[in-house]
Amino acid sequence: MIRSRLLRAPLLALSAFVALSCSDSPTGPTPATTAIVSSRSTDNALLGGLLGGLLNTVTSVVGFVADATDLTVHPVAWNSSYDHVSHTVSGTITPWGGTLAIPQSDFTLTFPIGAVSQPTLITITSDANYVAYKMEPSGIKFAKPLVATQKLRYTAVAGQPLTSKLFGAYISDDLLDLSKLLHVLEIELSTTIFAPGSSTIPDTETWLINHFSRYMLASG
Repeated sequence: MIRSRLLRAPLLALSAFVALSCSDSPTGPTPATTAIVSSRSTDNALLGGLLGGLLNTVTSVVGFVADATDLTVHPVAWNSSYDHVSHTVSGTITPWGGTLAIPQSDFTLTFPIGAVSQPTLITITSDANYVAYKMEPSGIKFAKPLVATQKLRYTAVAGQPLTSKLFGAYISDDLLDLSKLLHVLEIELSTTIFAPGSSTIPDTETWLINHFSRYMLASG
């Protein structure tokens, strides 16, 4: 069972987010249909705000699992309120950091200062049926971890008590049909933020990303 392999490490997660927020702290996403590439002067609240949420909200933390190929997990699908089409955003991220957002999917990826050493064109494409994203250029590694933030209102877990752990998972590019996906390559350091006043209704999932290319929101 997956629960036997998932590491519950709240101090590790908080330390990671604290380190990022103290050094880089980008802003939250502004709704748009194109890339949001923020400057250094505006790169200062998303991680700090996220950290504040972590400290003031009941959370569930799943630790990093480097080799998760023998773990069986379940992809999280979009719910009926989602438009069930693929969305793409592209933008050039500089060494000063920035954010890319897909508002239709309630997804934001934040790049801290120093994540890339030179201006880099980043493209993110959402899956039409599952909460999953293709991230390019494939194979790129980052000097500092990125923070993926997925709001859950358009997902199958929205408004329901959480019955199993949620987490970000790194998956193979050749697994095109996620309905048949049984295994993942990595489970990322992930945190579930619950709705205000609730310890069971999930509101947001965040996870750290150190390299590209394809990630999904999973449960297990």
